[in-house]
Amino acid sequence: MLSQQAAKLRASIGDDELRKSYDGFEDAPNSGLLGLQALQLEERVFKEIGPGFFDSDDFEVLQQLGRISVMRSDGGSVDGTTAVIAYAARFLPRLPMQRALTVLLKEYLPVSKAVAFNELLVLSKLCGLPEDQYSAANRPATRRPPIVPLLGYFVSAPTEEAASLSMDAEADSVWLVYKWEGLRPLNMYLTDVRPPEPAKSFFKKKEVAEAEAWRARHSMLRSLARALLSAVAYCHGAGVVHGSLSTGTIFISSFDDADAGSLFVKLDNFGFGRLDPAGGLGAPLGLANPQLPGQDIDSVAPREGRKHDLQATAITLLEVFSAGTATSPAGVLPRTSITRLLFDIYADDMAGLRSYAEDDPALGRLVALLDEGERCGWDFIGELVRGVRPAEELMLHPFLAMA
Repeated sequence: MLSQQAAKLRASIGDDELRKSYDGFEDAPNSGLLGLQALQLEERVFKEIGPGFFDSDDFEVLQQLGRISVMRSDGGSVDGTTAVIAYAARFLPRLPMQRALTVLLKEYLPVSKAVAFNELLVLSKLCGLPEDQYSAANRPATRRPPIVPLLGYFVSAPTEEAASLSMDAEADSVWLVYKWEGLRPLNMYLTDVRPPEPAKSFFKKKEVAEAEAWRARHSMLRSLARALLSAVAYCHGAGVVHGSLSTGTIFISSFDDADAGSLFVKLDNFGFGRLDPAGGLGAPLGLANPQLPGQDIDSVAPREGRKHDLQATAITLLEVFSAGTATSPAGVLPRTSITRLLFDIYADDMAGLRSYAEDDPALGRLVALLDEGERCGWDFIGELVRGVRPAEELMLHPFLAMA
């Protein structure tokens, strides 16, 4: 059964697509800060969480899924270095009558130890760690909490590949173990999504069928926006700022428009997350991806962190909305262009942004989506960009309330 499951996993998602799943740290700040924080964070992990719950003998690696890179600056050039390697693995329980289970492993190389320990601390405060790892890994997937579930961690010797990539081949890697829930990263949706196909019927006009298909697509995109904002609100309500929201750190349960009513979202990659000072962790790391104009990565103010999460949500949703409504490649707006439009050209000017989009025929369907309900979609994006109203309050926005 496990061999079949692993084969199905390998066949369903290609190596290139899997690699896209784990790009949440690509624009991290200077990694020197990470090295300075590693020892302090390691001490806190052992004090507040304790030693690792697992051992390297508990797992058999099935497949490498991809790598995560951090960007390092030497004052002149900026180079990317592999910081994390992700694997699908088989968890081998130690007790009799317990079957092996598929899990997700992330191997954090020495350069990213601070990221690993920070993620451990943030997730332990956000939703806790299970006392019974096997039961947690074996239970069915649930909507809540909207976080990719962390099962535990261990510290062990690096793999051969990790050792070859590391500046210190003798240093141990930190391994984080996550529950495997079969969710797919949102950035895969951007590459997979196509214009909706009308349901063919002898008794239905083509125009009617097309209109129904686009209504279903709009419903799917609004459902995704609701679920994502709900996940952000959950984190903020618990005093956590994610810090690196993007399509690579967001996982969704389905890409099918017909599943809009049951869609749910989970967030991953909290390595650059922050806790409110009252939560006990302070701000050990700067915010990471995306680097927004005017963003102070050293700010410890919770309000600023939540604002940047909301702004990253606005960028992500426009990225998804443009892909989901595009009828040609020209209608898909890249993240860099969206960031420039929102913060450099049309800062706090949604009317100007709408005029820009309306003048481009390739963005006609995007305009139609955001125009629904007396153009309330534009107002919703504007509220996210301003980042003043909390995520929980924005959950009641008319754009999200539409069917």
